[in-house]
Amino acid sequence: MSDLSVVLSMDESTARALRADEAVTQMLDSYNIDSADMANVANADMRGAITRVAEIKALKAGFVAPAKTIIANAEALFDPAIEAQTLFAKGLRGKLEVWTVEQRRIADEARRVAEAEERRLRQEAEAKAAAERAKAEQQAADQRRQAAEAEERRKAAEAEGNAKAAAAAAAEAARLQEKAAATLENGEAKAAEAVMSAQAAVPVVAAPEKVAGFSLRDNWKGELLPGKTERDAIALIVDAIPDGRTDLLALLKLDMSAADKLAKALKKSMNVPGMQAVNRQGSMSRPA
Repeated sequence: MSDLSVVLSMDESTARALRADEAVTQMLDSYNIDSADMANVANADMRGAITRVAEIKALKAGFVAPAKTIIANAEALFDPAIEAQTLFAKGLRGKLEVWTVEQRRIADEARRVAEAEERRLRQEAEAKAAAERAKAEQQAADQRRQAAEAEERRKAAEAEGNAKAAAAAAAEAARLQEKAAATLENGEAKAAEAVMSAQAAVPVVAAPEKVAGFSLRDNWKGELLPGKTERDAIALIVDAIPDGRTDLLALLKLDMSAADKLAKALKKSMNVPGMQAVNRQGSMSRPA
């Protein structure tokens, strides 16, 4: 017979006794303790129930021992392999996390370098564009000045009645005005070309190397400041609450175990705001 079949087998008399044990609670209503004799009967039955609990636990221990042996053998067989694979996976996860963080650092550094280069190129392009515009403005100003001089010659020729000279001067003034406009337009085109060339020269930053199916996720945690203990943090939180930080109340968890110990030590003398010491009496029954 296997260990498992022993666990599952039970003689009928034991099974009937256990069913009778389960039915004892139905007798509670019949216990009306209204006299000392009835109290003694109830106390005796209570002691019998306590003794029976010990007997049933011993019987149970005998029945479950083979099952515990099977479980222990299974744990001894499977757990080392589980633990080894778990440790292996944990170690690889740690190495992958380190590698992923390093790839991010490399990408971040490359991005910072690229951004610095972009700023340098943009500044150079803006300076070149400004120089092209200033150069065009100067040339156009000279051409407009020459056009104004030609216009003065036209007026003088007309005053003298020299139609041919007036016409030539008018043509020269018009040509110079057109040339000034073309000069400004050409200067603006060169300025725009300098800016676009700088934009095209900005280095492209590659995304961090990744492993398919593996990624890092944010996991924010609250930690103590360097040099601060839990008591320091609690004191600072308590100081901040009266100043309006009532949201911090959730961080102050009441230690009821410590409160019970204080009540047991001080009894009615316990003085804790919002609490009181209450005697929740228990009972005991010594064997006859």
